[in-house]
Order: sequence, then C-alpha cells, then structure tokens
Amino acid sequence: MSSRSRSVNSVSSDARGSSLLCSALCSKLVRTKNMGLDALSTPLRRCLSTLELTLLSLGSMVGAGLYVLTGTVAHNIVGPGIVVAFLLAGVVALLSGLSYAEFGARIPKAGSAYVYTYVTVGELLAFVIAWNMILEYVIGAAAVARAWSGYVDYLASYKISNWTETHLSMGNVQPFADSPDLIACGLLLLVMLFIAFGAQVSAHLNTILTVVNMMVVAFIVSSSFFLVDLHNWMDHGGFIPNGWRSIIQASSSCFFAFVGFDVVGNVAEEAQDPARGIPVAICVSLFLAIFAYTGVSGALTLMVPWTKISPKSALPSAFKMRGWGWAGNIIAVGALSAMSASLVTSLFAMPRCVYALASDGLFYHSFAKINERTQTPILATIVFGVLGAITTLLFNLRSLVEFMSIGTLLAYTVVSASLIVTRYQSHFPHEVAGLEMIPPWFERLEDSEEATKARARRKKQKPGRLKDSFSFLGFLNRYEPGHAVTTAVLIMAMFQVGLAIVLFYGVDAIGEKKWWAIAGVTVFSVGFFLSLIVIGAHQQNRNIMTFKVPFVPLFPAISMFCNIYLMVALQPMTWVRFGIWMIIGFLVYFSYGIRYSRAQGPDTGPQSPYLIVPKRKMYKRSDVIRVNQPPSCIDDRRTAGEEDSLIQGGSDSDFPLSTYGTRSPPPSGMYDSEPTGPDGPRSRKTRSEDSEGSEVEAEATTEDDTSMLRVGSRR
Repeated sequence: MSSRSRSVNSVSSDARGSSLLCSALCSKLVRTKNMGLDALSTPLRRCLSTLELTLLSLGSMVGAGLYVLTGTVAHNIVGPGIVVAFLLAGVVALLSGLSYAEFGARIPKAGSAYVYTYVTVGELLAFVIAWNMILEYVIGAAAVARAWSGYVDYLASYKISNWTETHLSMGNVQPFADSPDLIACGLLLLVMLFIAFGAQVSAHLNTILTVVNMMVVAFIVSSSFFLVDLHNWMDHGGFIPNGWRSIIQASSSCFFAFVGFDVVGNVAEEAQDPARGIPVAICVSLFLAIFAYTGVSGALTLMVPWTKISPKSALPSAFKMRGWGWAGNIIAVGALSAMSASLVTSLFAMPRCVYALASDGLFYHSFAKINERTQTPILATIVFGVLGAITTLLFNLRSLVEFMSIGTLLAYTVVSASLIVTRYQSHFPHEVAGLEMIPPWFERLEDSEEATKARARRKKQKPGRLKDSFSFLGFLNRYEPGHAVTTAVLIMAMFQVGLAIVLFYGVDAIGEKKWWAIAGVTVFSVGFFLSLIVIGAHQQNRNIMTFKVPFVPLFPAISMFCNIYLMVALQPMTWVRFGIWMIIGFLVYFSYGIRYSRAQGPDTGPQSPYLIVPKRKMYKRSDVIRVNQPPSCIDDRRTAGEEDSLIQGGSDSDFPLSTYGTRSPPPSGMYDSEPTGPDGPRSRKTRSEDSEGSEVEAEATTEDDTSMLRVGSRR
C-alpha cells in the first residue's frame, strides 16, 4: 500500500510540476511590454518634421505600382472601373491607417505594429509580427531594386539582361533568377549607405525623390485634360465591362498599392512631434496616394481604350498612341524616382524594426546599439541591408513579390483588433502621469457649464464596464474591466475568419443559393454583429488625449474583416513559405528572446520631465509642458494654497495646453528658450495662442525657474 501511495504521490507531484511549468511558459508568452512613465525617451535623434513623415509614407506607397499595377489591373481585370477599385482599396487602407495613427500618437516608439501588439496583446504574437515585418522589409527592398533594374534594362533595350544571361547565367532553377542582378544589388548597397548617415539625410533624399514623383503624377493627370476621350469609358463594354465582381477582385490587387504607411510608426522615435505628426502624416499621405492612383488610372483609361492598354508599359505606350511620345521620358524619370523613394523607405524602416525588437531583448542585443555620431542603429542597417542585397542578387522578382503580403495583412489585422481592446481599457502609465499632473489653472481654461459637465463625465468613466443602458447583461461585469471586450474581439475574429472563407471559396455556391453556403454566411454574419454589440455595450475610454479613431469599434472591425479576407485569398504556397519562416523565427525566440526579454512589472523608475496632458479644442496647435519638480513638491504647494504661483505672472488664458513631450531635450529651436541677462535670469515672455492662432505675450518673472512648471510654445 505504501509503495502504491508513493507512486500516486510521485505522479501527482510530476503532474503539478508540469502544470506549473506550462503555466510559467504561458505567462511568458502573453506578457506585455510595460511602457512605464518614461515612454517618450529615446536614444535616437528627434529630427523628422510632419512634412518629412508625410513624404516618407507617401514615398513608400506611391512607388512602382503606380506605373505597373494600373495598366495590368485595368487591362486584365476591370477596365475603366479601376478608378472605383483604387478608391475602394484606398478607403479600406485608410481604415487600417487610422488605427496606426491612434497608436502612433499614444505610443511613439519604434517598431510600429510590433510595439503596439507587445503593449496590448502579448510577447509571442508581437514577435511574430516583428519577425514577418523584418522579412517583408527585406523582400520589399529587394523586389523594388529588381524592378528598378528591370526598368533601366527596358530603357536600355534589354542590353544589360542579355549580357548577364550570356556571361553570368545560373540556369533555370526556381525560385532563383536566371542571372544575378548586379545593378539591383549595387543600387541597394548605395541606398543603404545613405540610410547609415542618419535619419535627416534619408529624409532629405526621400523628399527630393517623392516630390519629383508627385510632379510627374501631376503632369500625367493634367495632360489627360488635353487627351481625354469620354467614349473610352462608354464604349468597349462600358465603365465596368466585367461586372461588379471584377471591382472586388481588382480592389484586392489594388489594396497592396497602399501598403507602406506603417513606415511612419517605425520612425516614431525620430519624429519631432509624434502626437500630431504621425496622425497627420498617415492620413494626408493616404489621401494623396488615393488621389495619385485614381487620377493616373482615370487618365490612362480616358486616353486609350482599356483593351489597348499595354500591361508592361501602360503609360508610355498610351502617350505614344496619342502622339505624345516625348512624354515617355518624363514618365521614366517619375518611375525611377518612385521606385527609388520606395527603396529608401523600406531600407529606412527595416533597421528601426530590428532595433525595436533587439532593445526589448527579443533579438540579439548588438542590433540595439545606436551609433553616437549618426544616432541610427548602424549594425542593423548594414547587416540587413547586405541581406537585402544578397536577396535581390539571387532571387527572381516573382518569387519575391509572392511573399510580401501575408505579414503586412497580419499586422494590420492585429493592430485593428488591439485598438478595440485598448479603447476599452484605462490609460497607459505615461498618459496617467500627464492626467495626474494637470495644474488647476489648466482646468479653469474651460470654464463653461458644458466643459464642467464634460470633466465630470470623464471622471465618472469606467472603461471596460457595461453601460447603464445594457444593465441586463450584468453577468459581463463579473470579469475584470475590459476582459469581456477582449474575449468578444477574439470571438469576433473567429467569426470573421469563417465568414471570409465562406465568401471566398463559396462565392459560386452562394450565387447558386446552396443551403450550406447561405447558412454559413448567416451564422458567421450574426456572430460577427453580436460580437460588435457586446463590445459596444461597454464604456470606452473617451479621455484619450491624442488622436482618436472615430466610430470604434465599427471602423476597426471592418478593417479586420477586409484584411482577413485578403489573407484567405492568398496563394497556398505563400502560407507554406510563411510557416517555414516562422519555424526559423521560433528557433530564435525560444533559444534567445524568451530568456532575455526585458518585459517586466510596473515601472518604478523616474518620471519623465515632459508629460502628456489634455489638449483643448480652443488651440489649433499643441505645446509642451515641462515639470521641473517631482509631483509631491507640487502637491505640497497646492496644499499651501499656492496653486496660481506655480506659474507666476500669467493669466489662465496665457498658457496653451500640450499633447506631448520627451525626456530628451526638445529639438533645437522647437521651443522657446529661457532668455538670460548678464546678471542671470531675467524677466521672460511666455507665448500662447488665442483661438485664432495669434500669439499673446505675458510677462513672467522668476528667480528660480527650476522650481516651476515651465511651458514652452512651439514656434
């Protein structure tokens, strides 16, 4: 009996040990990144303006697809309806872009979708996102370099490819190229050197290339007014010759033309004003990209009948058919500039993603080192730039392009889902710090009855709790705030996957009204909308101080479904390659990342002297508040009745409110510096703006500014 008892105890002990081990492993896989109070500090140089961020995003989107994709899709799929296809694809991309804009403003850290996922969902999924983003940046750069080389070869009447195939042939072995592309390899290495010189050099280069490209786009669109023939939209089958189903098919292809706005999130740590710059850059660049693609595709299909468009050289051949053959030289300049800008942005964002992964301990720490002179992740730039050069040297363009979609779509889906989850949670720690440090005179800036009621409502908010009107669902309040929403988002995603599979693979069965297809669409659609209702029944965090996506959870949910549908539509071989790449990634993660991860508990470190505080509607621009004293000292002064002396000499209306700040000193010239006289500190003028944007000055005198709240307004 005793031996049997010992055996049972041993088995029970082993089971308990295994359970504890699995529990510990799972807790590591789902641990999240704690932003702490100092979410805004960075070793990188904050030097990129909002305009430069916008042009980075625009250069990444308006690339080779403008000069190649338009002709291919118009001729092979949809005809003049390509205008509608690009417009629809652009709206879907905008829905994803809005999620990136909100996260980029709230979490201004390098890594884009990776860091957003790490903060909200967990470590393993964040690693999967980052690992695939790195691959896609490498492949994207290699593919663009190959396309650039191919275009130059086309302009040279294919003399370059004929020479390499004769002297450097590698045979016909898939997925390798027939011959090494020396021009593409050399171009990629040259651009890598520019990237290594620093963010400002890269941004200037991209600005020049993107401006040239947009000037060519303007030329194409404006010249169509002289070459337009409306019969090309009415004859040859009409505006949508192949039916509305072809619009949906074409939109799926056109969507990938708008991939690239996420590059802004990867350079967030180098933005001068991420709270304002990132949302503006993403939204403006997407609108400009929609204009470029719809304008060029409309001009192309109005100049010549869609049946006569040449897929390989659509625009030059169209101008040549209308007697404007000389315009081909202008288009060649635009095409090369567009592809060069796209290459710059890919190589620019790639090392920032590697740096973000390495700085969190999930990748080898050497890649997190920042060069003191250029303030860039130099090792990541060189190593992965060389990897991209080798890739473009050896692999053919088709094999590269086939693998570029899945990681981006996965990232877009997870970011949209994460946005819904975080909207029903409390603030991040660095945002809470900003709220707690609001001086009384900030609150008095809005002294109306409506503003007072709004503040009272904000204080009563309980994000993640049921709304009073949905009290009949009271059982959902048994869980932690936000937990029911997280579960509902997961269930909604499962219903979306099922609905996408039925719609894609059962589209003919739906047309034939087969019962299983109708039942599938009905069940998955009902589950989708019920999940939305459950999410919407909870209270949102409406006191977010930066850019907010409207119509949450509807807009992010639509974005999730569109991205899931496009993933379902990918070729099976793409999923096989995805699996192989993920096996390599999991070897890296479980051998290194899981052990050296820097994810930890609540931050107890020092608070950043620059805080996020609420922005008021009366001000058109945001400014920075700097706290030079710990919160406890300021609280003591408030208790002593010295609230108004925190900032001396100014009225309540003299101080604009801020949205952002960083631990690092603000860029030179960005904020008012403190004037000093020969005898030390003297009276200074603080600037603010009235509701019309004009500046108001107030004298402020202090003997020791280090004991005060300092407000500096942007010039």
